[in-house]
Amino acid sequence: MKNKEILYKSVFLSPFKYLRPSVRTESYIMLTLLLMQVLMLFITKSVDSLRIVLASLFASYAADLLNSEKNYKSSFVMISSTIRALMIALLIPAGFPPATVFFVSFVVLFLNKHTLGGFANSWINPAALTVTVCWIIGMKFFPETSLSEVALQSKNIALSLIQDGTFPQNSFDVTVTNFLNRKLFSLFGFSIPEGYFSLLWDSHSSIPAFRFNLLTLISSIVLLAADVLNPIIPAVFIFTYGILVKLAAPFFYNGLMFQGDVILALFSSGTLFSTFFLLQWHGTTPFSNRGKWFYGLFAGVLAFFIMGIGLSPVGFAFVILIVNVFSLFIQGVENHFLKEYMGTVLMNQVKAVKEGVDA
Repeated sequence: MKNKEILYKSVFLSPFKYLRPSVRTESYIMLTLLLMQVLMLFITKSVDSLRIVLASLFASYAADLLNSEKNYKSSFVMISSTIRALMIALLIPAGFPPATVFFVSFVVLFLNKHTLGGFANSWINPAALTVTVCWIIGMKFFPETSLSEVALQSKNIALSLIQDGTFPQNSFDVTVTNFLNRKLFSLFGFSIPEGYFSLLWDSHSSIPAFRFNLLTLISSIVLLAADVLNPIIPAVFIFTYGILVKLAAPFFYNGLMFQGDVILALFSSGTLFSTFFLLQWHGTTPFSNRGKWFYGLFAGVLAFFIMGIGLSPVGFAFVILIVNVFSLFIQGVENHFLKEYMGTVLMNQVKAVKEGVDA
């Protein structure tokens, strides 16, 4: 009787179990995390950036409204449209004219939907494409940070920029830094200098995606823990880009050998935000694990040569567009080997089964 109760309790009504979240669930998670970035803009009273958010949202909704599929009222379409709009807006500088953002976003998203495959089948990232077009039109609005030779040759370039005010410190930075050093980092025998927490909390960049690095770090953990993202691409990219910055970058500016500033590279150019929110856009990445390794590796090498040690206002957008094209070649190779597999291995298995039946 006891065994029957155990067996009874082990029976589930649902015959299926998802191996990973559905696309709709992934979209809900992604949207929630992006809205947290927008909430920070409200908290910091970043009115100019919020205007750009509204302009991008209107443009994205308008592009979907003119979609011939007539499914604009679908909640999933609204969610995906909002995600695209927020990604665009968070990568545009606060001083950029909202009307121009609306026009460029509408044109790019409309053409993407009707010529490049739409949301799931597009082979190119529409947000990255929109940002690059905006940069070409209004380069003067994108922030440029110049570094002196002395700063470049220092061991901690990010700390030099904090000390000279390029990355301003928040009023609570000293209190938080002292607390972390005393209660946490002292257990491991090291401490962090003042200003690094401000760089994580709010770098005060005019580009919202570059500002709230701590929030982006938390978001990346959520995306990986919820299995929204495959960890191969971000892991290979960050490792490749970080190693190149650490080991190879100093050779280009006569800095301290093997002492490149990885912190600056990851937290100054929206690197983390773009890695976890844009680099794995639907339809732009390879299918196989090996293809994902090559994709992440190529993106890391390309990021090093385009973005250098960081401080690039639009470099990652160009990285994404180029690796999207590279992904087409990877997917072509994947399809070739898949056809060979279908034509040899599977057909041999079918033949073996048929021979067994006829025996």
